[in-house]
Amino acid sequence: MILEDIRYQLDQFSSFDDVRLSIKINNKTGIIYYNAGMIVGAIFDDKKNIDVFKELKELEGQAEIGVSIGEPMPNSFDEDKIDKSLDEILEIINKPETVESISDDDDNSDINLTDDTIFNSEITNEAVAAIGENLSLITGVEGVLVLKASGEVIYSKSVDDPDFESADTLFLFNQSKELGDMFNFKNLKSIICEANNNYRKIIINNKNITYSLIVSSSVQALKTQTEAVKLLEG
Repeated sequence: MILEDIRYQLDQFSSFDDVRLSIKINNKTGIIYYNAGMIVGAIFDDKKNIDVFKELKELEGQAEIGVSIGEPMPNSFDEDKIDKSLDEILEIINKPETVESISDDDDNSDINLTDDTIFNSEITNEAVAAIGENLSLITGVEGVLVLKASGEVIYSKSVDDPDFESADTLFLFNQSKELGDMFNFKNLKSIICEANNNYRKIIINNKNITYSLIVSSSVQALKTQTEAVKLLEG
């Protein structure tokens, strides 16, 4: 999915200023300007800003994405500056009536579509806790960590250092995804990591939420992974 490929690239550079993503797909080209975690402007073919993402959502095919750092958005874009996260833009695309009801002149113009708002509309913290508890009951699972795409921990059980595990999980998954892309393993959703000291970790990305399972060396990791995936997709 093209938007997921774009999300992956944006996530890698969320802490950088003045990032430019160059996109080419189906003989069409475009640019997304990104600054400190926010999309500030976009152009693709004859589309601009929000309409770019509507177009990309409908496209299929292999996208070529290039990244440049230190490439600020041209001044000509300033009047139409977006300044929204990708999740906020997708919320606008998926629920156009929301945009119509919230205008600059509306009494509700101070409403912001934050990541937490979007997250809570999809799955509640109580639901995440229930999922985490069910994952912890799988034979061989010794610890569970659940993360938002930003790396924020939203649930943990039997994990000594959630902050470290969060950073480690995202690093391992992103590196594996990047390696998978090199070998055309598209849409990587789950990996198994194993160290020499019998430390095992299963990482699963489901509906933009990342689940990290610390697994005992006494069980077959692949079997545990299969059970966890079935539970999340069930």
